[in-house]
Amino acid sequence: MRKPRKFAACLLLALCLFALPASADENEIWWKDAVDEAAREGYSLIDTRDLAELLDSDTDAIIIDARADYEFEAGHVPDAENLEFDLGDKLSLSQEKRAAFEELVGSDRKRKLVIYCRSFR
Repeated sequence: MRKPRKFAACLLLALCLFALPASADENEIWWKDAVDEAAREGYSLIDTRDLAELLDSDTDAIIIDARADYEFEAGHVPDAENLEFDLGDKLSLSQEKRAAFEELVGSDRKRKLVIYCRSFR
C-alpha cells in the first residue's frame, strides 16, 4: 500500500519540478476571444515586454494581483498589490471591496492599472 503513495508523491514532485511556465500568445485558441472581450469592455491586454516598458516609463502605474492571498504569498510580480477578486465580483462589488479598491488606486481616474490573475478571467 505504501509503494503506490510513494510513487504518486515522486511523480507529483517530478511534475512540479519539470513543468514549464505557461504563457499565452496570439496563437492560443482563446486569445482572439480575450482580445475581443478586452476591446468591448474598454481595457487592453499586454505581455511581459509591454509590462516592463510600462513600468519603466510610468512610475505611477499600479499592479494589482487579483489572486487569492495564499497564491500572492507564493509568488507575485514585484511591487504588485494583492486585492483578491473572484468571478462573482464581475456582477457587483461589495462596499468593502469597492472601498479597498478605491483606497489602493486613489482618485486619479487616468492612472494606469495592470491587473492580473491566474485564470485570465
